Amino acid sequence: MTLGSGIATQAFPGSLDKLDKGPTVKKITVFAGSGSFYRFIGPNSYDEKPKGIHGHTRRTVLVELSDDTIGIGTVGYRTFNKKVLAELRPLIGKDIFSFFKWQGDKIMGVSTSSQKYLYDSAYSWVESAILDALGKVKNKPVYRLFGESVKEGIDPYDGTLYFADLVYPNSKGVELISEIGKRIKNDGYRAIKLKVGRCDKWMPGEAGVEQDIEAFIALREAVGTNFSLMTDANNGYKGKLDWALRFLKACAPYNMYFMEELIPDNTETYKQLRDALHAENLHIPIADGESIWMEDMMDVFHDYCESGVYSYIQPDIPTCGFSNILRIARMAEKYPHVRLIPHVWQSQMGLLMSAHVAKIQRNIPFVEDSRYNEHVMLAPDYVFNGGQWFVPENPGWGVSLTPGYEEYIEESPIELK
Repeated sequence: MTLGSGIATQAFPGSLDKLDKGPTVKKITVFAGSGSFYRFIGPNSYDEKPKGIHGHTRRTVLVELSDDTIGIGTVGYRTFNKKVLAELRPLIGKDIFSFFKWQGDKIMGVSTSSQKYLYDSAYSWVESAILDALGKVKNKPVYRLFGESVKEGIDPYDGTLYFADLVYPNSKGVELISEIGKRIKNDGYRAIKLKVGRCDKWMPGEAGVEQDIEAFIALREAVGTNFSLMTDANNGYKGKLDWALRFLKACAPYNMYFMEELIPDNTETYKQLRDALHAENLHIPIADGESIWMEDMMDVFHDYCESGVYSYIQPDIPTCGFSNILRIARMAEKYPHVRLIPHVWQSQMGLLMSAHVAKIQRNIPFVEDSRYNEHVMLAPDYVFNGGQWFVPENPGWGVSLTPGYEEYIEESPIELK
């Protein structure tokens, strides 16, 4: 299987109706492949056990075209099975250019006939492989299919600092959080998202709240002031609003960039917490939205923006797909107080996709880096330097299948052709 061919260097001026016909979709394949984090990862508030080194397997999607181009993508969090893949049968035989609306050489949106699939998060993950194939056919990186770059480097935050203090043998408590934070900073990162919510199940009660507070303060002291620190409770303060407010008040003086999923999403409750902080001249921005995958996701995120409560919205990019992320980000441009940060966990492809959309959107200040390597693919030309990721000008996502990648497949592939 080759990664590009034939018409890769053609120019396609004008509207979609005037385009030469491109290669068509010949086969869609989905498989679960192995991968690994850069180090052992602890649990978060809802986990039953630590993530470990390998976590769970990650599904990859391949879209093979009639000219033998292979597009590589990823599958998100929505339920996937043979039935879901079979529902994509109308995409077989579809011209690769017909998925989108065009103005000259730029994609202006998803074509009407494709919205049923690419705007619905039950299927929108397939767009990741379609865009990779399209970029390879047109010999352009994905971001250039949609717009011009508005920034050079992309700022990531390391999202791997889980409850290491509670699971490592002979742990010194929050001192271990400090040590890992220093290592992450020494790796070149300039931002970290720390997991909190120990009071839910791993360290129930007020002791868990105090450990959350101590962990954040210790991490701030370890990395210094010129460093962004976010927190994510994975809803670990559900039903514990007094403790939630206690945590926020204690941490606010130490400059928290945002607080993510402190409680299950509830705009009115977040308003109460915000107002209680403001009454003491304190402020912590609120982030949420990684689990919004429904068909009306645009309406939900519009309501987020309108509410004035959420400073950061976080749709999951492997699940929602690139076009959905882009249109949510462009909708959010109307709200100066709102930024978008694509949610990613245990997905190297998700990080790369996030970097591409951040290249063309000023209101995406960070991307989430779970520092996970998917063994089935290679992305050698992405560069991490000076605390930033730099996107190569390679076609598509700039990835290829690892030679002999089949040895990393952990479940039998499912094919649609």
